[in-house]
Amino acid sequence: MAKSGESARLLLNQLADERSRRVVLVSHCLLNENTRYAGGATRPGAVTEVVDELITARVGIHQLPCPEQLAWGGVLKRHTLRLYHSKGGPLYAVRGALLSAFIVWTKVVYRQLARRVVRQVADYHRAGITVAGIVGIGASPSCGVSTTLDMRASLEVVAACPAAALTRDVMNEQAVLGCRRCGPGLFINALDRELTRRRLTLPAFEHDLAAELRGQRQAVLATPAPRTLGTAAAAAAKGH
Repeated sequence: MAKSGESARLLLNQLADERSRRVVLVSHCLLNENTRYAGGATRPGAVTEVVDELITARVGIHQLPCPEQLAWGGVLKRHTLRLYHSKGGPLYAVRGALLSAFIVWTKVVYRQLARRVVRQVADYHRAGITVAGIVGIGASPSCGVSTTLDMRASLEVVAACPAAALTRDVMNEQAVLGCRRCGPGLFINALDRELTRRRLTLPAFEHDLAAELRGQRQAVLATPAPRTLGTAAAAAAKGH
C-alpha cells in the first residue's frame, strides 16, 4: 500500500499538470436539489455559494450518492409517502414497528453505500490525492454531521397533518426544523464506522439547512470542521 502510494505520487510529479491533488466529498443535493425531500429545495439545481467556495478553494468536487434516493424509493422517497396523512388509518396504528423496520433496512443499504464511498476515498489516497473533507447537511436524517432529524417526531407531524394542510411551510418549519436533534445522520454514521474500519479519517463540515431555507448564505469551509469521521472506535472506547 505504501509503495503503491509512493509510486502514484512519483508519477503525478513526473507528469505534473494543473490538478490541485485535493478533493472534497459533497452531499448529493448540494449539487442537485432535485433530489431533496418535497418542499425542501431552495434552488433550481446547485447551492451556488457552496460550489463557488469549493472552486475558490481550488479543490475537486466529488458528488456523493443520495442515500435516501437509493434506499427510500427514488427521488420522491416513495417508501416514506405511505405514512403521510395516515392518522386514523390502519398504517398509523403500526407506525412504530414500520419505522423500526424501515430504519433497519436503511442502515443495511447505507452500510453498503458507505463501503463504496470509503473505497473511493482510499483510491484517492493511493493516487496521491488528499480528500480534504466531506460536506454534510445539518438537520438531514442521513447526511447531518452534528445535527440530524428525529424521524419519529417528524413522522408524527406528517402523519397527523391532513393532506390539504401539508404545505411547504409546515413541512420545513414543523416536520424538519422543528424536529432537529443533536447527532449524526444515518449515512454519516455509516461512513464514520467504515472509515474507522479502514483506519482513515476525514474532516466533516456541515451546511446549515435551516440557514439555507431562510435565505441566508453561508461559507461552509470558513470555520473548523465540527467533527472528524473515522474516529468512531476511539469515541466509543472513551465513552466506556
